[in-house]
Amino acid sequence: MAGVSTPDMAAAVSNAGALGSIALGAVDAEAAREMIAAVRQRTDRPFNVNLFVHRPARHRAEVEAQWRAAMTPLFARFGAAPPATLREIYRSFAEDEAMLSLLVEMRPAVVSFHFGLPDQRRIAALKAAGCILLASVTSLAEAQAARAAGVDLLVAQGYEAGGHRGMFDPDAPDDQLSSFALTRLLVARSGLPVIAAGGIMDGRGVRAALDLGAVAAQMGTAFIGCPESSADAAYRDALFGQAAAHTAMTRVISGRPARCLRNGFVA
Repeated sequence: MAGVSTPDMAAAVSNAGALGSIALGAVDAEAAREMIAAVRQRTDRPFNVNLFVHRPARHRAEVEAQWRAAMTPLFARFGAAPPATLREIYRSFAEDEAMLSLLVEMRPAVVSFHFGLPDQRRIAALKAAGCILLASVTSLAEAQAARAAGVDLLVAQGYEAGGHRGMFDPDAPDDQLSSFALTRLLVARSGLPVIAAGGIMDGRGVRAALDLGAVAAQMGTAFIGCPESSADAAYRDALFGQAAAHTAMTRVISGRPARCLRNGFVA
């Protein structure tokens, strides 16, 4: 939930008896240190820190020029101009040595990965620091890779989940399994405890996930409307309005598949 999760939200969830989570995928190590410290000021219970482990972006001048040209009219509507150059805003944990050092030092109880798996050196370092490791997976093959890498629990992310799809390879074929179909498959065949995720918004959804053999349920969108969320008023209005009934899976936001509310940019 990069962009909307806050230390207040993570602490409130943990204090309520669940496992709060703070998104570090969009920040650098120094900001991550401040966020972890802020959560610890608000709770003495365990919480999770989430990292992006995507394939690092590489500059493609021709494609970037096409994007800037395409976006120029939109920027002009707001009296602005597109940037002269583009840069990667989310640094992958696969390359972030400063983030690894910080986590080994601060030893959060739980660390979760999205978009892929870090290398064995990083996994070994986190496990040596006492961290329990989770990985989002969208298929049995990804689950098997996570188990082989030493991950402790799987987050079974169904196709209906909001936000970015956690596929290791966004260009690979996608079976688009629903949350409950994927959960049941992984419970039966992955060999690891499974946390169900995607489209679970209330206690009945949690109960259904547990009945399928999941050890827990992960919820994200359900918390965006909470007071501790940093979502702005327009986002909250859209989420609780008609737009929420018509989501779209698109690559236009980042180049990776993501489920979002339909809007002018997506169109």
